[in-house]
Amino acid sequence: MNVSLDADVLARRSQSLFDAHQLALSRRTDRMFAVLMGLQWVGGLVVALALSPRTWSGTSSQVHPHVWAAAGLGGLLASLPMAMAWALPGREATRFVIATAQALVSGLLIHLTDGRIETHFHIFGTLALLAMYRDARVLFLYSALVAADHLLRGHYWPLSIFGVESASAWRAWEHIGWVVFENVFLLIGGRGAVKDARALAARQAWLELSQGEVRTRVVEPLVDSARALTEATHSLVSSTDDQRAMLSRQSAALSDTQVATNEMQRASSTASRQADAILASTLQAGDVGADAEAMLGQSMEGLEAIRAQVMEMAGLLRGLDGQARQLSSVTLAVKDLADQSHMVAVNAAIEAARAGAHGKGFAVVATEMRRLAQQSVRAAGQVSGILDTVHRSLQHVVELSLKGADRMARDLEVVRTSGERLRGLSTVLRTSTEGVQQISVAVASQAAGVARISSAVDELSAMMKQTLGRVEQTTTAAQTLRVVTGRVHGVIDTYQGTRTDEPPPANEAGRVIAFRRDA
Repeated sequence: MNVSLDADVLARRSQSLFDAHQLALSRRTDRMFAVLMGLQWVGGLVVALALSPRTWSGTSSQVHPHVWAAAGLGGLLASLPMAMAWALPGREATRFVIATAQALVSGLLIHLTDGRIETHFHIFGTLALLAMYRDARVLFLYSALVAADHLLRGHYWPLSIFGVESASAWRAWEHIGWVVFENVFLLIGGRGAVKDARALAARQAWLELSQGEVRTRVVEPLVDSARALTEATHSLVSSTDDQRAMLSRQSAALSDTQVATNEMQRASSTASRQADAILASTLQAGDVGADAEAMLGQSMEGLEAIRAQVMEMAGLLRGLDGQARQLSSVTLAVKDLADQSHMVAVNAAIEAARAGAHGKGFAVVATEMRRLAQQSVRAAGQVSGILDTVHRSLQHVVELSLKGADRMARDLEVVRTSGERLRGLSTVLRTSTEGVQQISVAVASQAAGVARISSAVDELSAMMKQTLGRVEQTTTAAQTLRVVTGRVHGVIDTYQGTRTDEPPPANEAGRVIAFRRDA
């Protein structure tokens, strides 16, 4: 995204950030020198007490003036810059006073050590510390005071500055040359540091000013989008929770439906098998009924034939009985003839007896005739008895035949009624067979329908499980989206929280730049 900024505004903000950076640096350096002043005062006092605590005049001694100088003058030199460093940090007057006091402290320490060359390195260390101000005037002031101290004391009191009674003027200029040499590099370094600080301030100013443009063109729409996304996420999470609850209830209902359909399928299968068994039994019963009906028809025909034969036999028996009666009358006639023959034979015997000898042959004939007549009478009596027996038997048989015919007629009526009922039963069985067939077809269709329903419920249950899995994934995605949205809000809040009315210190510019590049 291209961001265009006003050059004057950018320059003013860059200068403001640079000044703030320099002010913060000066304050930190002032406080550092305040601490250093105190340490130098204590260090000078320790050095004085260690090197020359007392001075002797014959057998009497007293505190060495170095000790008094370290305690009094050192405390005086340290007190003012320490007070200004804590009360007025960052001011130009404060660092000028610190540079002046530091030059006097360097001269005091060199004096306390009787001009030892090692103490002169305090000057170079001080220059390095003063360079932290990045102010060439401070270095020039300190260097000028040190140069004046070397020249004046080298000429009037060389023992105090160089530790010798007399010293060449060139020696002071040699020390001054080394100070100038160090100042050259410190100034070069300070100039580069100032240049870097200005570049960093310009970059930070550009970032801060572009932040407003970015906020207007990116952050604010992003905040609105994040807010809308948060609301949509909450709505999505709520909706997915409701859907998951509803789908869980539907899944439970589908599970119950699946159990019910499985039960229905088993019941339908059992009903189908039972319907098939009933249909087979009904068909078998229909076949048996048809066979029984045919057998009853044949039985009725046979019974009708037997009844007709019995009636015909009864008629024949009646005719035979009549003939037997006729034969009985013939027998009676034969008996009468035999009786008459007997009477004739008796009469002939009587006549033969009267005839005497002439009638002996006739008597024999008469005797044989009487005997034959008697036998005929006896035979006629036997035949008559037999005929009576036959008559009675024939009458009994006729009566039995008639009774049998009547009973057979009644049985035929019963059989005819049974046949009618059996025909009705056969009709009912045929109707029942058709109904059972329809029931079997319906049960088979129901079993197929239940099987399809069970298959559909299984597929629906699988789809419901997949839907629940997808809803869980949606819920997880919504939760992730909520977390990401929260992070976006956090980044936006952090991004907005970094902008303050006071510019950040210069040493934090790099961190701010790095953060904003990440943001």
